[in-house]
Parts: sequence; structure tokens; C-alpha cells
Amino acid sequence: MASHVIESNGLSVFAQIAHSWAGFQARRTARRAAAADRARLARELATYTDRDLHDLGISPDNIPDIIAGTFRRP
Repeated sequence: MASHVIESNGLSVFAQIAHSWAGFQARRTARRAAAADRARLARELATYTDRDLHDLGISPDNIPDIIAGTFRRP
């Protein structure tokens, strides 16, 4: 009796699904870690006074960009 395993690129369908699931889990874990880092940064920046921020060369208006990772100094 012949085995009818569908293969593509050398991987069985099950292996492809497992590989896709592992990639999904890795991306989800990375997104959660990034969100936790942003939350930690937001909590830390919330403790700074305007003077502290000024000493760092930023203003309170820059905080959302800093948290989002899009802040660039002029």
C-alpha cells in the first residue's frame, strides 16, 4: 500500500502547519515582549519631572514618540 503524504518543499503538511504555528507563536511572544517594554518605558517616563526631561533634552510632548520608538532628535 502506497503512502499518500502530500509534500511541498520537502515538508509534510503536518510539518508545514507545525512550522507555521511555531512562527505565529514566536511573533506573538515578540509582540508581547515589545508591549511590555513600551509599558515599562511609559511607567519610567511618567516618574520624571519636566526638569528631568529637560535635562535629558526631551519635552513631555515627545513621550508618545519615545514610547512608540519613532522619536528622533532634531
